[in-house]
Amino acid sequence: MNENGGKPVAATRRNVPKPSGGGESGLLINVIRTLTSSVSEDQRELEKARLEKGFKDSGALIDRLVKNHQTDVEKCLDSFRDVSAGISNCRERMHNVRNALQTCSSLLELRRDDLKKLWMENAQQKHICDILAQLEELKDAPKKIDALVLRGSYQEAAKIVTNSRATLNGRLSVIEGLSQLRIQIEKSTSVLIEKINELIVSMIVVEPFEQHLFNIVRSLPEQKALQNEYCSILLDHSKQPPPAESLKDRLKNAVRALSELEEGHWDIDRLILLCKNSIDRQVAHSVTVMRVRGNIDENLAGDESHLSQLIQMVVAQLETSCSKHVLFAQIMEEFIPNKRIIPAYWDAAQAAVEALVSDHLDVNPLLSTTKQTSMNTKKPLFRFDATACASATSVVSSTSQNLVVVCKPSAYNIVVMFPWLSRLMESIEKQLDESPCQLRRFLHSFVMEMFVERVKASLAERIEVALRSSSGDTKILPSCLKVFELCKEVHGLIVSMDVYADRFAALWLLLLTDYYKSMSDMFDAMTPPPADADGTSVRRMKLSATWAADDDISRLLMSLPNWAAASASPLTPVAESEMDVRDRNKRESEILISNLGTQTQNKMKFSQLITEMSDVRAFAALHESLRWFSDQIKSLVESLPQHVRTALSGCMVQVRLKDGQIMDNESVIDAIGECVKRLETISDSCLLILHIELRVHCFFHLLPLAKHRNTSAHDEVDPEVVTLSRDLQDFHNVLKEVLSQSKLRYVFDGLGHLCAAIFIHLSQYMPRLTEPGKKRVCRNVWGLQQRLSQMTARREAELDRARAFFDLLLTYDPDSLLNVITDKKSMFSPIELSHLLALAVRSDPTLASQHGALEQRQLQLNAILKRSAS
Repeated sequence: MNENGGKPVAATRRNVPKPSGGGESGLLINVIRTLTSSVSEDQRELEKARLEKGFKDSGALIDRLVKNHQTDVEKCLDSFRDVSAGISNCRERMHNVRNALQTCSSLLELRRDDLKKLWMENAQQKHICDILAQLEELKDAPKKIDALVLRGSYQEAAKIVTNSRATLNGRLSVIEGLSQLRIQIEKSTSVLIEKINELIVSMIVVEPFEQHLFNIVRSLPEQKALQNEYCSILLDHSKQPPPAESLKDRLKNAVRALSELEEGHWDIDRLILLCKNSIDRQVAHSVTVMRVRGNIDENLAGDESHLSQLIQMVVAQLETSCSKHVLFAQIMEEFIPNKRIIPAYWDAAQAAVEALVSDHLDVNPLLSTTKQTSMNTKKPLFRFDATACASATSVVSSTSQNLVVVCKPSAYNIVVMFPWLSRLMESIEKQLDESPCQLRRFLHSFVMEMFVERVKASLAERIEVALRSSSGDTKILPSCLKVFELCKEVHGLIVSMDVYADRFAALWLLLLTDYYKSMSDMFDAMTPPPADADGTSVRRMKLSATWAADDDISRLLMSLPNWAAASASPLTPVAESEMDVRDRNKRESEILISNLGTQTQNKMKFSQLITEMSDVRAFAALHESLRWFSDQIKSLVESLPQHVRTALSGCMVQVRLKDGQIMDNESVIDAIGECVKRLETISDSCLLILHIELRVHCFFHLLPLAKHRNTSAHDEVDPEVVTLSRDLQDFHNVLKEVLSQSKLRYVFDGLGHLCAAIFIHLSQYMPRLTEPGKKRVCRNVWGLQQRLSQMTARREAELDRARAFFDLLLTYDPDSLLNVITDKKSMFSPIELSHLLALAVRSDPTLASQHGALEQRQLQLNAILKRSAS
């Protein structure tokens, strides 16, 4: 051992030089080998002698060396003795130490058992203390969990639950008597899980819904908001500051806590059910807030605008909630992958919207053909709502149903809801990659099975009532206004529900077809056919109606400039001179005179005239009504969105006309256009009848003036002219109240030109005119001109020409007339001048009976005209 009592340390080793007598040792061995192996004795003796000699030499050498180093040898021997004594002492001490160690070992072996026993006892005591501490923690765990739940520290509570479960299922699992504690912890765990689920539902459902309601509640008067319990709660929530943490962090903490509690066996169905129930409640709350905002109660119902705002808000709420669900699903993928969250959310959302829509449509939700998820409740096999015992319940449910709608339930409410529902359905189908979705199937079933048929029945009933409406004294027929309102309503259905545009367009076409049949029947009643063979006809066919019904005549009259001027837009009036008006009316007058100018009074009957002003008003009102109706329908068709018009262009239909004829397949748009054209044809026929009728009156009353009559000299004008003026004034008084200005001009413009042409044309049939007769003709022309000028606000210069025609007859005799022909040829045509000269000759007392007088003067007239032309 060292001097400090430590462990013994080995002595330092020294390098000892090897003895240098290695060669002599080898020599000695060789000598011994030679001695033992040599056969010759001499050789051995020789070797022996040599060895002895060498030994003596070595001994002498050693003695000499010892003598020379006597002192050193003595010192070495002393040192050796000292070292030997020290070694002996050390051996003795080591022996003593070994004995002491053996004694200590024996004593330690005795103590080891005691220490081991004490250590075991200590370990047992420590284990017992740990168990007691864990039991104490387990005992306090429910209280801690409840306290943390109240504070909202769900993650810390989840850690306590996890530790408690590990303790109970670990070292304490074999301890009896902890069942009650285990039940308490499981109960607290269930409460914690429920709270976390409610927190998640609040973050992904309640908060998104309430965010859209805050602005509405803030806009309400505070007193009004406090009167409603839910509005009061919303108002308090709107005043709270937003959470410090982001939604993602809050969701992640909640999911982490829940995954830790559920240990990978998360009951997702429970969360889905909570979300579904929460969505139903939030939709009901939205209805409540909208009712409060619109002051809607049991006595005061809202309108469609409230419903549109409600559906718009609910769709926005669902879309916002969907974005939160998407975030929640992404967080879930990090802990517990699950693909059911988004589909389950949309299933619940569609069910809630379906119920909301059904309440406002006053129908029960239709059964869908989609697969039922595990969250769906079972459908009852039987319903007992019609039994006597359920009467009270049904009354209560009916009352409650009235409290959760914002307007009166009606199938027509689908119109204002459908655009927003279409947006929602497109979003659902895009996210679920499912087409059609459950909501679309529900709406499609309702629209196709109920709504379209209900609209069809309603339109049929209402158009029947509209067509029975009396004409009245209005410019536009009441039936026309009512039918247009129906068409406008159908147009609104097409625009709002463009998916079903083909169905509603077919109803529109039915409306127009029925209206065309009614108007066609009305027109036929106003223009009865000619008398039957037996002559039993109540009314005779009017001459103007006969002409208008003739395709060739009507086409010819409509090709004239007058018709084009009447069809021009009233917004762009065209200033016309008297010459322009004359040019427009010249061709028409020629056509009418060529057809009616040769008829005598006996051929044209009074019964062929329209004399009842009620009939005149009816034709005018029918024309204006159908023209206005056609323009409005065209505007409605043009206002359809392009994609709707494209879709309707590909929808082919067959139309059955009034006479039973079935038109070939054509698109709905074309069929509507054809129906409008048929209505325009009736309208044009009415206007054409009025136009022709006035001209027929002119011929009927002016043609008799060509006959010889005995009239009093005191008569200013002929009675026929008086009657014609009165008829024209009656027509004008009626038509100016009904027809537009352009149509009124079409009817009355040109009458002066026609009357002037008739007067001049009649000159060839007039017998001898006396001086009073000539003056009466001039007064007839002047009186008619005054009447027409009052109605048309024009001078009617053509009647000036007719008056000038007869003034020549009154002023000049036949020979003098030939002298002024050159000056008047620009005013009258050669034929008119020939008629004037012939009447002058017939009226001359001398020349009338002179043979060849007319022919002679006709030759002179032709010569004068020929010279003037050259």
